[in-house]
Amino acid sequence: MAVLAGASAEWLDFRALRVPLLLLVGFGVLATAYSAIGARRGWRPFTSTVLIGFATWAGGQSIYAIIHTAAGEHFHADRFGPQWSQAIALIAAHGAFLGAPTGVVAATILWVLATRARTSPV
Repeated sequence: MAVLAGASAEWLDFRALRVPLLLLVGFGVLATAYSAIGARRGWRPFTSTVLIGFATWAGGQSIYAIIHTAAGEHFHADRFGPQWSQAIALIAAHGAFLGAPTGVVAATILWVLATRARTSPV
């Protein structure tokens, strides 16, 4: 999922395709968390799902940065320091500001599914 997100963000216009890419990664985080953890309640599954979201977005941004630099392009601005530190900051920012909230939403969905399974009369 991270490879697909990172490559898509590089070669497609992210601004025009923002919603499909966000949904793609969101469903990827949800599917990954469900297959790894299942629909369970508790803080460990919740935290694990948030970490899966963080890792997915950070991984996608890592792929984006690798493709970006391999193509010979720079995102270097003198006032922000060298390119490698900017890349690490972008990776961390994507993990924190996109990945963690995506993980929270996925964890909440799985939490609701687990709650419904417990209260189901079946």
